[in-house]
Formats: sequence, structure tokens, C-alpha cells
Amino acid sequence: MDSFQKDTEKKLAMIKSSFEKNNELSYEIFDQMPIGICITDIDGYFTDVNTTYCDTYGYTKEELIGKPFTTVVPDEYTGVLNKLHDDFFEKQSELQGRWTVQDKNKQQFEIITNAAFLYDEDTKVKKKMTLVVKALELNLTIQRLKTTIDILENKIETQDIANRLAEHDMRNRLSSMVSIASILSKSELNPDQTKWVRMLKNIGKDTIKLLTSAKDFAMMERGKYIPEISSFDLIGLIANETSDLKELIEEKEVSFSLFHEEKECDPGTDKIIMKGDEFYLQHLFQNLLRNALEASPHQETIKIEIETDALFTVKISNKGVIPKQIRDSFFDKYTTSGKERGTGLGTYISKMIAEIHNGTLSFLTNEEDGTTLTLKLPKEILSIH
Repeated sequence: MDSFQKDTEKKLAMIKSSFEKNNELSYEIFDQMPIGICITDIDGYFTDVNTTYCDTYGYTKEELIGKPFTTVVPDEYTGVLNKLHDDFFEKQSELQGRWTVQDKNKQQFEIITNAAFLYDEDTKVKKKMTLVVKALELNLTIQRLKTTIDILENKIETQDIANRLAEHDMRNRLSSMVSIASILSKSELNPDQTKWVRMLKNIGKDTIKLLTSAKDFAMMERGKYIPEISSFDLIGLIANETSDLKELIEEKEVSFSLFHEEKECDPGTDKIIMKGDEFYLQHLFQNLLRNALEASPHQETIKIEIETDALFTVKISNKGVIPKQIRDSFFDKYTTSGKERGTGLGTYISKMIAEIHNGTLSFLTNEEDGTTLTLKLPKEILSIH
């Protein structure tokens, strides 16, 4: 038996062991994804593939695992893609693009792909995770992304995910799906497709935050979370969050206005330096601003007012009205109404974030004035510039 065969058998045994140890991850989430996913090791060999990936190329899982990833690459591109694979492991960063590949029958087609670097802290093993969709199947891809959202929403619970899945693997996979949505957004999409691509990006980002923060949220619920205090510019934070909502702002033709003590603020020059847990206060304002935007009628203005008298107060007002049936439970967990894919966690988490800063979050709503959400925090957390 030559050295090549011994090396191959050794590698296949390692792959088999790795695959068996990750059955829960592979089959509970990974194998259900309607987007093609493959995992390759540092030498470029498949260690795992999901069903959609197999369907894309016409192979079975058994035919791919243990084979080099160039199995699905035309001969003329193997050199450049092998080099990119090696460079990827050296840089340990995401890789995305559009490539020509081939199926089992040597039929060539283009794919949109994104890759993320995976590292197992326990085993010190480095791997590459790649997501794949066919470039010419745009409508089918959009439907698959919608199905992916359903799977994520049904499977990911903030507490369970931290205990049941390898969090860093899932975050990388979600990040890659967000990146695929970014690539798709540059294509010529109709309004419905644009909506679903934007929704995938938003839900992906939100879920990554939930994965990162699951344990902290559980501690907040028990009153045991201690904020990590730092200084940051509130006006700049709000400007960044509204910028991230640009596509939905343009779709609804809604504008934001920001005032401090009745004077309109300029994010380029004005600053309000806060002291607080920046990561979670950013999460709070992201939730409140997006909620206000989604609830606002078209062609209206959302007003943000900052007051710094007896308390530090931020009021966010829009012309939408909170439905009567949820007003008494508005800040309760999983309360939602009228949102196509709302989870009801945003306002619940925002209220917890206010409370860990010794603050309060409340609302007033009526048909005449619309809705105003009011955040009140101790005055000592800020200074004016």
C-alpha cells in the first residue's frame, strides 16, 4: 500500500470522525438549509455537504465527502481556485463572489458563493464553510432564502441555540447568508424579491446578535447582568442606525428628524456623549427605530427628541397606532401584531436594556397623535458637546 493510499485512508478516517461528532449540528439545522452548504478542510477536502449542495451538483453525499472540492470545478479553473482556497485559510476572512463550476455530468454553470472561516477552539481544527446558490436561478434562490428564514425562525431560540449548537459555526453560516443577500441585492430584482433579500439580511443580522447575546439576555431576565460601561456619541449612534435602515426608509418615503432641546441636530457636528453599555444601547435604538419605521404610514416624519433636564429622555414618535389588543402586553415577550415576520422580542429586550441602566421605557398611543415611545435614563450618564 503506497503512502498516498495510507494518507487518503487516514484522512477519510479523520473526516468520518469529525462528521460523526457533529451529527446534531449537521442534521438539525445544516442539512435542512435550502441553500447549498459544504465544509472543506485546510487541504481542500469535503468534510460535510448538505442535501441541497448535493442536488445542485448531482452527486450523493457519499460521492463527495473525502473528495477534493475541485471535484466540482472545471479543469481550467482548478489552479486559481486552489490558490484562493489556500489564501483563504491564510487570511481567515470571508470570501465571496461568482464562479463557474460543473456538475457530475460535466455541465458548467455559474454560482453565487460566500465562504466563512471556521475554527474549533477545542480541537484546533480549521475549516472553510461555503454557501452556494445557482446564479441563473434567481427566482428559485429568492424562494429558498424565504424558506431559510422560516427554518431559522422556527429552529433558533435564544437560550436553546446557545446550549444545543456550536455558536461560532452558526454565526459564520448566518454571516455568509447575509453576504449572499448583499450580492443578490446588486442584481436586477423586482420589488418582491428586493423585500425578501432585505428581510434575509435583517433577520440574519438580528439572529447573529441574538446568538451573541443569548446568555446576557438570560442574565438580564434574572436581574444579574452587569452593564459594560463606556463612552460613546448618541447622535452618531442614531445616525448610523437610521443609515442601516436606508432601503426601508426609501421604500416608505419616510424621513427622520432629530432634535435636542427643540434644536435640530446635525450628526456631523453635534454630539451627546453617553456613558452606558454601548453594545446593548445600540441594540435598543436599533429595535425602537426599526419599529417606528415599520409602524409609520408612508410619507411621514419620525421625530426623535432628546431632553436633558431632570432626566435624560429620548422620545421617538411616529404616526402609527399600537393596536388595542396588544397595548396592555406591548413590552411582554413574544407580543407582536401586524408584522409579517415579527418575533415580539424587540420591545421586550429593549425594556430590559433600559432597566439594566436603571431606566424606564414606556409609550403613549392614540389615533390623533400616533405613538411616542419614551426612554428615560439617569441624567448622570451623559455630557453635552
